[in-house]
Amino acid sequence: MKKTSSIIAALLLAFSLSAQDQPADGPIVKSSLAQMLRLQATITPAWSMSLLTNDTTATISSGKTRVYLHGTSEYYWDERVSMRGDIYFLLVKDGAPGGMKHNHGFQVGLSYHLLKKSNIDPFIGVRGGLNYTQVQPMNLNDGVLTFLNYNMPAHIDPTWAPVAGINFYGQRVFHFFIEAAYMNGTYRPSVGPQMSLEEIRLSAGLGWNFSLYKPVESVRQKI
Repeated sequence: MKKTSSIIAALLLAFSLSAQDQPADGPIVKSSLAQMLRLQATITPAWSMSLLTNDTTATISSGKTRVYLHGTSEYYWDERVSMRGDIYFLLVKDGAPGGMKHNHGFQVGLSYHLLKKSNIDPFIGVRGGLNYTQVQPMNLNDGVLTFLNYNMPAHIDPTWAPVAGINFYGQRVFHFFIEAAYMNGTYRPSVGPQMSLEEIRLSAGLGWNFSLYKPVESVRQKI
């Protein structure tokens, strides 16, 4: 009886392995990220770099950490190149004089992906866009008059950022990501000091994957 059970178990195992080796019905989707859209949303902390006032460098908002709501949309043209857009919305304001009141912006750019046909997706890229920036009221001295608690004007200024990160794809719908961007730009109000917008922004979280066309070799099989 034991011998018979062993033979039956061996046959079932062999049948199972044989079935796994058989090709599935329909086209075989090879490992690829081409023509895939991915979306991300996360809370992003940022660390200020400097404040430029009369050729004197100081930290923005006394070196406090800022927090943004960060959204990303990215489309993979092929395994190597993708196009992305990013939106940042400042969540935590600094109420101190000269502290950051508004610092919202968007950027678009390209990314280059270092590996092909892998669930680990390291990348580098560059983005450019615009920022809407305003600081809290502060005292100004133009050499003749002193303006107490002056309401600083908002201004729209260009920005750019190199970015590097890595994505981890485990199954078809979701992925995990971590990336860093070095934001560059200058707040140039019509009145008052110019301010460096340099920041290091760190983003991490869970994202969503969508196949737009689903042709053969268009979506990584394990995503």
